[in-house]
Amino acid sequence: MDTPRIVIGGVGSGVGKTVLSIGLMKALTDRGLSVAPFKAGPDYIDPMHHRAATGRGSRNLDSYILSRDALLRSFAAGCENAQIAVIEGVMGLFDSHDSIDERGSTAQTAKILKAPVILTVGAKKMARSAAPLIRGFKDFDPEVDVAGVVLNMVGSERHREKVKEAVEELAGVEVLGALPDSPSLRLPERHLGLVPIHETESDLKPLASLIEEYVDMDRVLEIARSAGEIEVPDAHGPGFERGDVRIGIVYDRAFRFYYTETLAQLSAAGNVTYIDALKDRRLPPIDLLYIGGGFPEVFAEELEKNRRFRADVHDFCARGGRVYGECGGLMYLGESIITGEGRFEMVGFLPIETEMQDSYVGMGYTINRAVKDNLLCRRGETILGHEFHHSRAILKGKVDFAFRTERGAGIDGAHDGIMKDNVLAGYMHVHPLGYGDMVKNLVRGCRLR
Repeated sequence: MDTPRIVIGGVGSGVGKTVLSIGLMKALTDRGLSVAPFKAGPDYIDPMHHRAATGRGSRNLDSYILSRDALLRSFAAGCENAQIAVIEGVMGLFDSHDSIDERGSTAQTAKILKAPVILTVGAKKMARSAAPLIRGFKDFDPEVDVAGVVLNMVGSERHREKVKEAVEELAGVEVLGALPDSPSLRLPERHLGLVPIHETESDLKPLASLIEEYVDMDRVLEIARSAGEIEVPDAHGPGFERGDVRIGIVYDRAFRFYYTETLAQLSAAGNVTYIDALKDRRLPPIDLLYIGGGFPEVFAEELEKNRRFRADVHDFCARGGRVYGECGGLMYLGESIITGEGRFEMVGFLPIETEMQDSYVGMGYTINRAVKDNLLCRRGETILGHEFHHSRAILKGKVDFAFRTERGAGIDGAHDGIMKDNVLAGYMHVHPLGYGDMVKNLVRGCRLR
């Protein structure tokens, strides 16, 4: 496989790699190229911006959760009919799940994909010092091809020239562009990162124009075409046959955290209907309800006001309907959500209340071992996932946990996944290529009913 590709890395978080990635994707798309977007790591929000920039679904290339073969197959599937791939990194280029092991890092993903890296550097209040910083990144791992640098937050033309000369002469890395320290190059943020683009109505064309103006796009394309050829393992089948299972997925402004592969596999497994918990009055006829993550706390008042829909979801749960909830889905299935604006009633099927906190309660990769058979897996199986939330769970009664948490915060610090009847909900987000039986197990029970 020889699709041109580049990885956009950063010397750390907050240096502008997301803005550069989205701007490059949009600029390349505006040039008439079909751009395949990807995100290293487990993030849901950046891929929403990728879709807006390219018109294509963005896939997560998470080298902690996915095997090397699964990552390569996902990359190949995402590149179908594309002329170039742009992979946005996560955190700093070499940051990973711990201090020593590279697993899960942007650098590891770049090596697996044999992709050159364009490094993003926040150059504000820095000049000659940028050279040893970038030289360190260039030399740290000889298997990582740091092919160029884009400077961000540059104060003036004189500042740009000083940093550019230092980096190229002293670090030996080509400077491909320098972005000004401008509000036009910032995207709105909230507690979990960027505000999802469907809430902001952002126009990405001005961003793409700035990237065209300040970055050598022709050189970026040359670097992308220098990527090495990779061998992609043969694809496996999904492990299930398509059936007549009716699958409802809550997908609206409040709940939008779903992997592209999850939606694709569910669509391959049965008949999918997308549901709006903010506007729909009743559930459609379904066998399985999936409520993913999102920002139910931001839309808590609207969710509470839709009493008829909440009652219908409660009735579906009480009648033995199969329901799987992740993070925001857990919060919605509980009794209430407490925010700075007050307490808002939710579905009320699970004996749990969630309260928003000022800082992260759970953030990072998780390891959960099943202590009981459940909708996702059998007792004894281990699932790698991730959690990312500011809410604190308050148990309002005795609960039945599906998992013992070996890494991560879970619901109570030691467990995750509340089970009640045919409902399973927890803070863990699961990738269907990381735990390959996810969709098969969710729909298999429907076929047995």
